[in-house]
Amino acid sequence: MKNKLWLTVLGLLLIALAQQVWAEDVQFPGVDFRIKIAVTIEEDDSIMGLLEYSPQSTQLPLQLISFNAMGGLVHPEAYLFELLDRTVVSKNVHRIKCRCINNRSGENRVIGGIIDFQNENKPKVRFMTEGGQTYLANLTRQGKKNQKKFIPHIWLGQVGE
Repeated sequence: MKNKLWLTVLGLLLIALAQQVWAEDVQFPGVDFRIKIAVTIEEDDSIMGLLEYSPQSTQLPLQLISFNAMGGLVHPEAYLFELLDRTVVSKNVHRIKCRCINNRSGENRVIGGIIDFQNENKPKVRFMTEGGQTYLANLTRQGKKNQKKFIPHIWLGQVGE
């Protein structure tokens, strides 16, 4: 009788542990698959940013932290993007359509583009609005100079070309 009770408790403990482990991402624990890319926002070299893209994530796979240098001060802002569509064009090349969910101006512009991280040291990104304006692109040379001038201690991610 004691043996059956002990086996039952052990079985319940294993089931509870298995459910907890299943809830966590145990396939690659502690591994960060996010790609961090230095970007220029709206083709303005004084607005730099760090774009984080998580190819494995289904919730908020795109996050952007922008740094706007105005009047000698740097104003950081964080943006989250809702994924509307993601298509894998080829290995490490993703076509994405998304919308900013916390834009201060209230605009819910749909933007789309390609993130190419075939070369993880030099990822390429270009997002356009539906009107054809460039919304995000790789950090330019002038943007790199501004980053060194205004926020030299902040790493913006990999710089593509």
